[in-house]
Amino acid sequence: MRILLLHSNYIEYQAIKKEIDIAEESDTDLKRYEDIVVLFTCLESQDDENTIINSLSEIKSSLNNLNCSRIVVYPYSHLSDNLAKASKAISLLNQFKDGLSDEGNDVQSSPFGWNKSFTISVKGHPLAEQLKIITSDSNETYQNDALKSEERLESKYIIMSVDGNTESVEKFNFNNYKNLKALQKSELSKSRVVTSHPPHVELMKKLSLVDYEPGSDSGNLRFYPKGRFIKSLLERYVTSQVKKYGALEVETPIMYDSNHPSLASYLNRFPARQYTVNSDNKELFLRFSACFGQFLMLHDSI
Repeated sequence: MRILLLHSNYIEYQAIKKEIDIAEESDTDLKRYEDIVVLFTCLESQDDENTIINSLSEIKSSLNNLNCSRIVVYPYSHLSDNLAKASKAISLLNQFKDGLSDEGNDVQSSPFGWNKSFTISVKGHPLAEQLKIITSDSNETYQNDALKSEERLESKYIIMSVDGNTESVEKFNFNNYKNLKALQKSELSKSRVVTSHPPHVELMKKLSLVDYEPGSDSGNLRFYPKGRFIKSLLERYVTSQVKKYGALEVETPIMYDSNHPSLASYLNRFPARQYTVNSDNKELFLRFSACFGQFLMLHDSI
C-alpha cells in the first residue's frame, strides 16, 4: 500500500467520467475542502487486512504530528505498477476509510474508478509531503524510522559566540539581539507551518528577479538577469566570508546511491520530494541541500 500524504491548504476535485464498470457511485459536482490532509492512496496486489491495520497506525501517528483530523482519501493508482484488482482495492479502501472514521477523524473521499480533475495547494513545512510504503507484515514505513527516533530526542539549546563561548538560552541576555531572539523563538516552537505567502514572493516577481518555473516541479525557480546577478553577489560574499575562517571549496556529485550504507538513514530523514534516477541497477537520488557529500569525502581522506 502506498500513500502520498499532503498537508494542504485546500483541495478541489471533480469527478468527470467513470473508468471502470464497478466504479463507486458519485455525482460530478465540484468539491472543495480546506485545511486538510490529503491521502493519495494506492492499493497493491499483495495488500490485505493487516496492511490496512498497519496503515491506520501509521496515519494516526502522522495526523498527531500535524495536529489535523480532517482527511480526504483520494484513490490514486499512479503510485504503483503493481495494482490490486479493482474489487479488492475498493474493499480494502472502504476498510481504511472506516478505520480512519472510527478514530474520530472527519473523513471525506473522492470516488474510486473515476477520471477526476483536481487542484491542490500544499502547506510549506517539512512534514507536509510524506510518501509511505506500508506492508502487511510490518508497521514500519519507507521514511518514518528516523522521524520517530527524533521524536524521542531531548534537545538542549545553547548560544555560541564567535569566540567559542557557550551559554544556555535560558540564561542568555537577548536584549541587544532581537533577531536572535526571534530565531530562538522559532526554533523552540518547532513549527514550520506556513499560513500565507511570505512577502518576498510577490516582491521577487514584481521586481523581475525570480519566479516559479512552470516547466519544472513545484517550487523550482527561474532567475532572471537581475535576480541571477544578486544571487551571484550573495554567493561570492558568503564564499569570501567562510574562506576567512579557513574553509576550502569542493565539488560533489549531483546524485547518490539510495542504498549506500552511510546515506540510507540520512535520506529517510528528509522524505519530502525526493527525485530518483535508475542507472546501472542502482536507484540514485538527486542531491538535495545537505552536506553528506563532504562527509563522504572527509571519511575517505582519513
